[in-house]
Amino acid sequence: MKRAITFALLGSCGFAVPALAQQSDATDGLGSVSSENSYGRDRNIGVLERRRPDYTPEPIQLGVLELMPRMAIGAGYDDNLYAQENDRIGDAYLRLRPRVSLVRPSPTLKLSLDGELDLLRYADRASENATQYSVNAGALYTISKSDTLNLTLRNGRYSQERVSPDSPTQASRPVRFTLSGGTATYTHVFNRLRVRGVVDVENRNYSDSVTPLGDPIDQDFRDHTTYTGTAVGEYALSPSIALFVAGSLNKRDYRERIGPVPARDSKGFELAGGASFELGRKARGALRLGYFQQDYRPVEFEDVSGLLVRGELAYFLTPLVTITGTVDRGIKETGVNGATGYLATNMTLRADYELLRNLIISAGGELEKRDFNNIDRRDDRWTWRGSASYLVSKRLALRLDVQRRTQSSWGATAGREFTDNRVSVGLTFSGL
Repeated sequence: MKRAITFALLGSCGFAVPALAQQSDATDGLGSVSSENSYGRDRNIGVLERRRPDYTPEPIQLGVLELMPRMAIGAGYDDNLYAQENDRIGDAYLRLRPRVSLVRPSPTLKLSLDGELDLLRYADRASENATQYSVNAGALYTISKSDTLNLTLRNGRYSQERVSPDSPTQASRPVRFTLSGGTATYTHVFNRLRVRGVVDVENRNYSDSVTPLGDPIDQDFRDHTTYTGTAVGEYALSPSIALFVAGSLNKRDYRERIGPVPARDSKGFELAGGASFELGRKARGALRLGYFQQDYRPVEFEDVSGLLVRGELAYFLTPLVTITGTVDRGIKETGVNGATGYLATNMTLRADYELLRNLIISAGGELEKRDFNNIDRRDDRWTWRGSASYLVSKRLALRLDVQRRTQSSWGATAGREFTDNRVSVGLTFSGL
């Protein structure tokens, strides 16, 4: 059985674990515009990263350990559960997300362990119910003032959403998959120079689904393991700007497969350069430009290459309003039959407004453009979100979330076109 190797290119600030795209929901966290690894560029603080001691949950002290329990409870309604253009079916749902985090703080060796259970239950469509979980462990070892080693392990079970381009339209239930892996990050800082190396391993295993008549829908061709290795060098010209270069090689091996469609093995590379910067007290961000290329082993699969673009800019309009924009262009794997992957271009814009010290209102939009490789298909998906988070106390927070998604598709093998609206409310209990 073969394993897959992928070397993903780091951004100017660090390694990002592959995201699991999900619908927005009132049980989600607030998120943040992080100033981590910004060479002390903290003259201004984003709305979502601002410290609020009066509303920050306090952990339970267990000797040298800190225990942080959390329970998020939400209810909502989805008006197009199966992401169909016609014959839309809606349903109400209840969501429970208990989470426990355990941390052993230490200036030299910080240890952490957290687990979350995500129970999603629909009122009428039991086939869409999902039981998801994730378990994560980490160790941050401060070797010296200049050297740190960060180790993380992760394991989880997830349910793929109907709005995903990889979700089979004829499936009677969502596709389930497991994800496990680990990451090791070594960072060395010497005066103005920072060098970082990352090694990552990730395994994905997809379960088959079935049609309404009970016929199996094969998903084994998507199973693969990914190994990632990346190097980044960043040099601070001044406290306000740092230049960086990053490079990676990759090899993706899917498991051996018997059938008409061969495994989508490939090799490739990414090279990029850019800068992270702070523009006075008004903006903080990072931008990198480069080139990527992915060569597929089976001769019937087309190779792909192009311009790599990734960046983020946080603009502090006022101390109470933060506007954040991102752009990301690169290759993503897919479960669509016949396609080896797709070139994805994501652009987002979000505004966060601290109406009151304990009331945060957010609104934003996202455009994701997909150009599938090896088949004639192009997708455009717009996502609009609005939310309000009210921090009642250190233990209790309330949230309202509204989301609208639309998708258009073109080509000889065009995908689904749909509009989906979701509204939800939730509350979260945290800490003591």
